[in-house]
Order: sequence, then structure tokens, then C-alpha cells
Amino acid sequence: MAKLHIKEVESRRDRLAFIKMPWPLYEHDPYWVPPVIADQMTFLNPGKGVFFEHGEAKLFLAYRGDKPVGRISAHVNHRYDKLWQDDKGFFGFFECEENQDTARALFESAESYLRANGKKTCEGALSFGIYDEVGILVEGFESPPYLLTVHNPPYYRTLIESQGYEKAIDWYAFRGKLKDYETLDERLGRLRDRALARAGLTLRSVDMRRIKEEAAIAKSLWDSAWTKNWGHVPFTDAEWQRLVHDISRVVVPDLTLIAEKNGKPVGFIVTTYDANEAVKTINGRLFPFGFIKLLRNLKKTRNVRVFLSGVLEEYRGRGIEIAMFMTAAQKGYEMAFDEMEMSLVVEDNEPMIKSLNYFPVKIAKTYRIFRKDLA
Repeated sequence: MAKLHIKEVESRRDRLAFIKMPWPLYEHDPYWVPPVIADQMTFLNPGKGVFFEHGEAKLFLAYRGDKPVGRISAHVNHRYDKLWQDDKGFFGFFECEENQDTARALFESAESYLRANGKKTCEGALSFGIYDEVGILVEGFESPPYLLTVHNPPYYRTLIESQGYEKAIDWYAFRGKLKDYETLDERLGRLRDRALARAGLTLRSVDMRRIKEEAAIAKSLWDSAWTKNWGHVPFTDAEWQRLVHDISRVVVPDLTLIAEKNGKPVGFIVTTYDANEAVKTINGRLFPFGFIKLLRNLKKTRNVRVFLSGVLEEYRGRGIEIAMFMTAAQKGYEMAFDEMEMSLVVEDNEPMIKSLNYFPVKIAKTYRIFRKDLA
């Protein structure tokens, strides 16, 4: 077996090798969705990526001979530090052959970088932030991932735990067939209508002609509604603009809703096409014809994902979440969509999970964030 060595990513060529490293690993995995290479090249570029406005990172590649067999990032998020002040660093972008020596070498490199930056704890996988692609898939390997969620081999959990990592928290992806909403008790519909009437609320679909204004409403609600949630770090303006740019291409306007009281927004949900089905067909390449192919295949998908949601704290517990989810599901069924995923939901978000218990959904996937004491 060829000798193993770790290389720090320094050049554009290294960055491309880092991005393309997983392709051979997933060659025979029907559920893996290749990332869009051009997007990743920008995202991981310290001179262009939005994370680097408030964070620092090192990327490491594991080579066996001249073949890349693993990768990892180690990063420090200064906005997280300012909010939480707990001396925590992060790993992300983890991919690895099924070999504990390779995993050990990668984590030793990442942890050494974090210790040198004064960090006492390491958590991951976060690539890079809590609202980017997060977690390691630990349950639910028998179906494809939805847009902006991860997929990995089952052995990743073993590799990570073998390096001394333990569970920090789990995030869930709930899924349900929209045809099953026909079986919902009519009383739930009446409950929705009463909840909206009692609170003096109306629901409206997002107006894509006013995308900047609508996006600003969503950001304001998001920042307020998620302040107390696990690991929350508000989006920077640049991060939000990047998200809006990407999501506006795949949003389903009729299923993206804003709840208002006397014209004041108090809650929202954003629903997207499961663009992974289309992204998979271009094998990571937008050019020269990948973008055309992507657009052509995008609206053929019959699955959708509730990607973002939030309700102002003073309006929670009034059935608003249930009203938005039910309205989106019923409209989705009328539009001939097949399946809806609601993700990601952190396991300690009891009000959200309680709301979802009203619907014919179940946990389809569990994503875990791991933690290790570096002291």
C-alpha cells in the first residue's frame, strides 16, 4: 500500500483537487449528488468566499501515493466566537476512504490547527456554517438526499467516533407523501382556519417580482425567530445574498408563504424544488451546457423541500406553523407534487416537532453533529 501523507490546500489546483476528491469514492453510490464545481471553487476561495469575511479555514487533503483518499477542513468562525464565547472550532467537508489511519491523519491535522488558534472543543461536520451543509448522515441511507443536505457512507460515523468524537446534537429530515394529506381529519383544516382568524392573520404566497423586498422580510423574521436556537449565527448580508441568489432559482413561489397580521410579517416558510434530481444530471459542471440541462430538468421534479421557516416568538403556540405547513402541503398536492421534505429540524426544537406530529410525515434521515474535547 502506498504511503499516506497530508497536504495543505494552498493553490487553485489544490482547491480543485479538494473539491473533486469524492468522485471516485461515490462511483457506485446511486444516491450521491456531485457538488457544482464552479460554486464550490468560489465558496472555498479565501479571496471570494462569503465565509472568509468573518472566518478562517485550512483545508487538508490526504494522499495515498499520488491519489487523494480523504479531505477535511478546520475552521474558526469569528461571528460564532463573539456570540457564544465558548472557544469552539469546527471541522467540515469530511470525506474519507474506509481506513482509520487516513481518518486519524486528517483529524490530527484539523485539530492541530484549531488548538493553535486557541480552541478547546471541535464540532462538525459544518461546511462552513450552521446553515450550510451540516452534519454526518447516521440514519436514512436508503433514499437520496434532498437539496442542500448531505449524503455519506455509513462507515463515516465509525471513523469519526474512532477519533474520540461523541454526539453533540441531531438534526432531522421529515418526509411525507402529499397524497396522504387527503386523509387528514377535516378538523385540522378547521383548526387552521380558526388559528388564523383568532390571531387576525392572513397567509400569502411570495411575490417573485419583488424578490429583494420579500427576501428582506424573510431575513428579518429568520434572524429574530432563530436567535435562541442551537448554534445560531445570523447570516451576514453577503451570506444572505448568496443564499437568495441560489434559492431564487429553485424556489416554488406558490408554496413559499408569509404570515401577516395587519400587514406585518410574523412568520414564513420557503419551499424549493428538490433540485438534486436535476443537479445530479450535470455531474458538477455548469459549462458549457450543464446550466441549460439543469434548468430543463429542474421543474420535472415531483418533490419539494420546506427549506426555511420561522415564526416570531410572540406568535408561537398559536397554530401558525401548522397553518403554513398544511397550506403548503395542500397546494403542493394540487400542483401534482409527490413528496415533501421538511428539514432540517434540530432535535431540541420541540414546538416544531410537535407541530409536525399533526401531519403524515416521519423522520427519513438523521444528521449528527459530533463534538470532541481538544484539551
